[in-house]
Amino acid sequence: MRMFKTKSKLSQRITWRVIAIMGFFNVFIIGAVFFFDLAISEEGSRTRAQYLIDGIGSRLVTMLRAVEIASTNNVAEIEDNLGSPEQVFDALEHEIRLNNRYLGCFVAFEPDYYKSQGRWFEPYVRISDTINVERVQTGSAQHDYFSQEWYVKGFSLERGKGFLTDPYLDKDGGRRILSTYVSPVFDRQGRKVGVYGIDLNLDWLETTIANEEKTIKMWEPVDEDQDAPNPFFIQIIDSKGHKIAGSEVIDTALLQEILQKDNIKFKSMVINDAHYCVTSRRLAGTNWTLIVAQHRRMVYMSGVALGIVIIFFMTVGGIAVFFFMRWSIRRATKPLVFLSDSAREVAKGNFDTQLPTFKHDDEIAHLRDSFDTMQQSLKRYVEELKASTAAKASIESELNVAHDIQMSMLPMVFPAFPDRPEIDLYGKLMPAKAVGGDLYDFLLHEEKLYFCIGDVSGKGVPASLVMAVTRTLFRNIAVHTDSPSHIVETMNDCINEGNDESMFVTLFVGVLDLATGHLHYCNAGHNAPYVQGVQLPCNANLPVGIIAGRKFTEQETDIAPGTTIFLYTDGLTEAENARHELFGEERLENAISGFTGSTQELIETMTAAVRQFAGNTEQSDDLTMLAIKLSDNQ
Repeated sequence: MRMFKTKSKLSQRITWRVIAIMGFFNVFIIGAVFFFDLAISEEGSRTRAQYLIDGIGSRLVTMLRAVEIASTNNVAEIEDNLGSPEQVFDALEHEIRLNNRYLGCFVAFEPDYYKSQGRWFEPYVRISDTINVERVQTGSAQHDYFSQEWYVKGFSLERGKGFLTDPYLDKDGGRRILSTYVSPVFDRQGRKVGVYGIDLNLDWLETTIANEEKTIKMWEPVDEDQDAPNPFFIQIIDSKGHKIAGSEVIDTALLQEILQKDNIKFKSMVINDAHYCVTSRRLAGTNWTLIVAQHRRMVYMSGVALGIVIIFFMTVGGIAVFFFMRWSIRRATKPLVFLSDSAREVAKGNFDTQLPTFKHDDEIAHLRDSFDTMQQSLKRYVEELKASTAAKASIESELNVAHDIQMSMLPMVFPAFPDRPEIDLYGKLMPAKAVGGDLYDFLLHEEKLYFCIGDVSGKGVPASLVMAVTRTLFRNIAVHTDSPSHIVETMNDCINEGNDESMFVTLFVGVLDLATGHLHYCNAGHNAPYVQGVQLPCNANLPVGIIAGRKFTEQETDIAPGTTIFLYTDGLTEAENARHELFGEERLENAISGFTGSTQELIETMTAAVRQFAGNTEQSDDLTMLAIKLSDNQ
């Protein structure tokens, strides 16, 4: 019974994991398909809007082209019949009979062009019925066309040019809402004498828009609720934002916004508290803008419907796959029960446990072979582990001894000179590993304090060996000379001998005359110390151990009583925190600036500052500090 439960749990976990993975990818696929369906729906709506704009725009362009040609011919005939007002009327009637699809045509002359007609003379000919035409003179003080925009702009054009006015209510000529195509008229001397115009019937725009809206609503799925927003509408507005054609009433401010954008490819807008996808274009040859607005529900309805169908079938298919996979996985994992029992015995230490055999050469059979190999490997590993554990314990013990030896080589007892209370001196070394390459040392000889601090390249045992040699050299050489540069040069030559690993040491050596406070020092590529919070000027010498026979420059300065000298290795300024930021010289200077305590307090303060900065970040480099202070009451 226990074996059956084990198998059942494993098969269920595998089944649910596979289902979870499939479910994740199915959700991703469904989302992608759903998004793709919506994108296709949107692109279809965008294409539909462009198609409608192209269709209506092309019809308008065709009409304008025909009007432009007719206007050019009519103006030429008018200009040939400027002899008398009656001839002008005859020419206009002739043109309107030839182009009876227009509402009417006229010529608005300059003031007093015909003395007999007075200041305003605007002969207008229109079709009164299917046969007869009507002649009227519409110019008068009440109809002062000289100040009207269509006349001013038309009169300013060059020969052969014309423009289509915005729709307007003509009470004198066409006596309805119309638009006029206007072009200038010239006399035989080439002078402008007036403006010729053809009034156009715009009823066809309303009819065209109504037919297009009806067709779209017939073929597209729309909400038939009477209270629902209009799913689709077309509108044409003029240059001032006034509606020319279309049934929908749009807020004036929104129309002005659409006008300012000129051409809108496909943008979501709120019209009459409903969300629409709007497309607009300035129609060629006019200042009119054609707007196609499709309700967002109409734009995305087909994509949503297709997505729901896909989700349904994928859900049904997923349920069927789930039951089939569950049965298959339970059957496939049954042999693992026998392997788990054998593995449990091996885990108890019974490495000679007999493993089951399988007929099929599949992954489970390979797993059984792997168990067999593991049994043999475990036997060998246990023996090797015993040996390596003993060796590791021996190495760790030796490293601990090496650490103790290295630390014992450095002065660790403070105060260093109990019988010389005027000397306040304290040092501290914190290696990054069991042993390290940093060092500091000092000694008192003939009323002079010899001191040094150094950093060996590299870390670990090699660096610790070079550190020991460097410290020994310093002590042996310092008792024979009080010149820091000579001490450094001698150490450089000694370390270069047999230095096959090319290791080097950055070093700072100082000799302080306790009687006068005069300090001689030599810096070999080390960080410059701070004297009372101010960095000590140091020449740029190479580190020790790089070039044999190298000369090192020596410098000197006076140390006033009560002044503290602070020396350190780069493990202080290059200490890192969790964000890989460096402690840096600025934080160092802030910590020691104005410090007046003892040297031990100074170093403990710096240690606390570095630990607080680094937090739980592992120390990456050896950190050494040395502080020296001469009492001002010596």
